[in-house]
Amino acid sequence: MTLVPLNTCCLSLGIDPKTLRLWLRAAQLSCCPHPTDARLKCLTASQLQQLAQLHGRPLLSAAEARTCQPTATDLPEVEPEASAVSAGANETAISLQLASLQHQVTTLQAQVTELALLLLRSSHDLVPPPTPEAAPAAPQNQSNSSAPPAVKDPAPKSHAPQHAQTRRRSRALPLIQMRPDSSVVVIAPQEGVLPLQPDSPEWFAWLASIEAFSFESPTGHFSATRKMRSGQRIQAWNLHCSLHGRSCGLYVGQTPALTLARLLEMVTIIHTRLAVS
Repeated sequence: MTLVPLNTCCLSLGIDPKTLRLWLRAAQLSCCPHPTDARLKCLTASQLQQLAQLHGRPLLSAAEARTCQPTATDLPEVEPEASAVSAGANETAISLQLASLQHQVTTLQAQVTELALLLLRSSHDLVPPPTPEAAPAAPQNQSNSSAPPAVKDPAPKSHAPQHAQTRRRSRALPLIQMRPDSSVVVIAPQEGVLPLQPDSPEWFAWLASIEAFSFESPTGHFSATRKMRSGQRIQAWNLHCSLHGRSCGLYVGQTPALTLARLLEMVTIIHTRLAVS
């Protein structure tokens, strides 16, 4: 029994592989595998002659078919699959590159925002200290009888600037900021941006170590301080907020209760109370 590969059948009939499959389906003919290569589908010589008669197609001679037959193995089913897999791999690689670029852009935007916040707060904190007023010049006729100017009151010159710096540092509170994209940034006046995750053990330990902080969110803001008892700070917090000329003070809770959800809840409560009807 003579077997003819499908690509040779297409050359003999002068049609493409898709048309050959349609003709085989219409004639209810099935292919058979090549005896030496199961991937190669073939038709018998009688099947090929039957197709030619059904569709009135002249058959090329065997020599002409062999001349036109490609030397490569006929694998029409494999090549489209390989190209599809290659295209899918390229799309996956491009998607990963785009995701990586978007992540880098987001990270850069967050870093720029943090730097802008630090610069803004530094500009408020770096207020030049008050310069002591110059003492009036002593009359010339008393220059020999009075004490040297450098000896007079050395304490105010050394302690007053330090006291002014202490007051300036006390005005800068640690900041907990929730951004519009729901990310949270914690900024300390001295340390800068802190790598703290909300509601983590490090988050509550840091809150227990400070005496006051500010909270900002897209819906509102407030400042909170630890309560005093017997002259000492305890782990209980009160908040204060002013809006439209009205102020509000509320009890927030103990330090272990200061979760991010609790802070957002307090923003809603105080702004509901202070909203102008």
